[in-house]
Amino acid sequence: MKIPCTFKNLMAALLLTIASTAVASPGIWNNAEEALIKERIEGMDLPVEAVYNSQVRDMVRRYITYGYRDAEQMLGRSGRFFPIFEHYLKINQMPESLKFLPMVESSLKPGVSSPVGAAGLWQLMSGTATELGLHISTYVDERLDANLSTAAALSYLQELHQRFGNWELALAAYNCGPGNVRKAIRLGGSNDYWKIQHLLPKETQNYIPRYIAASYVAQYFAEHKLEPEMQSYDMQFTRTTRVYSGISFKKLASITGASIQTIKELNPGYIRSYIPTNSKGYFLTLPEMAMRALTDSQRWSNGEQIQTDLPMLMSVMNPDGKTPKFPITVVVRPGQTLAQIAYDYQVTKEEIREWNKLGPKAEVYFQQSLLVYLDKRPGSGV
Repeated sequence: MKIPCTFKNLMAALLLTIASTAVASPGIWNNAEEALIKERIEGMDLPVEAVYNSQVRDMVRRYITYGYRDAEQMLGRSGRFFPIFEHYLKINQMPESLKFLPMVESSLKPGVSSPVGAAGLWQLMSGTATELGLHISTYVDERLDANLSTAAALSYLQELHQRFGNWELALAAYNCGPGNVRKAIRLGGSNDYWKIQHLLPKETQNYIPRYIAASYVAQYFAEHKLEPEMQSYDMQFTRTTRVYSGISFKKLASITGASIQTIKELNPGYIRSYIPTNSKGYFLTLPEMAMRALTDSQRWSNGEQIQTDLPMLMSVMNPDGKTPKFPITVVVRPGQTLAQIAYDYQVTKEEIREWNKLGPKAEVYFQQSLLVYLDKRPGSGV
């Protein structure tokens, strides 16, 4: 039977369309685009050499084919955690692209634990965490706190970088321990990760390739039609404060209107759904509206006060004793320091500390709300 020409043309057009859009559909790998993926990877700004080899290829392929749903969920969590990572990376003057490392460590799941006992976004072992100053008890595991674990992990990475001299070996040591890396260097006679890769533990042989692949997917997910699975409004738009007095999640829920489950998800480090009393304070993260409710309850409550870092309005006069200053609330952005905020608003660090009842050496943390008093009404010019 002779096939009509029009039908053959339609089939040819359909096959051409499928071929041209194959890589644009999640779950599909198109070998024809591999050269472009290689070019993109080799052009990425990473602290390690952005190599494209069979290991990296296989891991990129996993992210965008059979693992694409997990990748979309992980990318959805990045909006919550990347700003925290960026804050501490900027403060420590470290490469910003290290923010992709927890994608390898934990898939950006803050409460996850490994079979060997590592926990949190940065998968810190309990011994290492304790050495880095994190507190672990029956009530609190600070490895699960996004702020504290990030500060600790970056401190450790800085130390490893200083010790080994390059980021490939620093990341390898973070994964398998400095002793295993020193042994591989000694046996291989080289400080080049790629030359001693085969001498490292199996997981660490894949660690840098996984980091490169994760970095690629974080930056080029749209080109592969991956759609980040965005978290709920309450999980995306949050504020953080320190709490000094003991309080249960149940009481927090009754004060703020946030559900106990939401409070748990935002604060996985409090094992018994209770924040113990601590003179140095524990971090508490809440949905933005819930934090406003907590602030209001502190301002207007005549009963028992919860000790926090939340700013309270106070009567502040200008030096002439007559003209009141005008209060504004400043929320700390990624990388901002107390000195930068003071400079931006033409006040002193000491004034900000006084207005917010901070200690004489206190620094600010990401998403902290600060009261700043201006001599002029904001936007008035007078």
